[in-house]
Amino acid sequence: VLRRLCEMSGHDKIARLQGSATLALEIAISNFVYGKVLVVNTGFYSQRLLDIVSQHMDLGDARSEVDMIDVGNLDSIHKSYDWVMACYTETSNATIISTDELYKLKKRTGASLLLDATGSIGLEDNHELADVIAYSSCKGLFGLTGACFVGFKVNPNNQINSFYMDINSHINK
Repeated sequence: VLRRLCEMSGHDKIARLQGSATLALEIAISNFVYGKVLVVNTGFYSQRLLDIVSQHMDLGDARSEVDMIDVGNLDSIHKSYDWVMACYTETSNATIISTDELYKLKKRTGASLLLDATGSIGLEDNHELADVIAYSSCKGLFGLTGACFVGFKVNPNNQINSFYMDINSHINK
């Protein structure tokens, strides 16, 4: 199953977790995201990304700045970022944005890209354009809720002081 998920997503590494997509996002953000962060605003689920990364900033993690940009204003971004985060299939308001557009933003800003793939995995293409994706077993995978996954191409950057929140605990379980 894990090999098939890696093939489907275009990621060579995967962590399996017991929990919701929000857990996968919290673990992905806490283990990978650092520095200057740009969150693309598509609606409710992108606000979840902003809330999670902001909570981790409050814990004193290595994030120095978080900005949010409306999806319609992506061309106005010209400064550099370490990470761009987006929920490109926003099920709360039936919005989908092009992963190609997000990839261009990633390249233009010199950032790595984290996608909330909960509403897109198994349904949409181009997940391989992201450095890290997080999703659960429901929606496009048509599974029962209770399993979630973090697919990644880059190694985690951040030191995590929690056994449960450290992605390596889940990889090595």
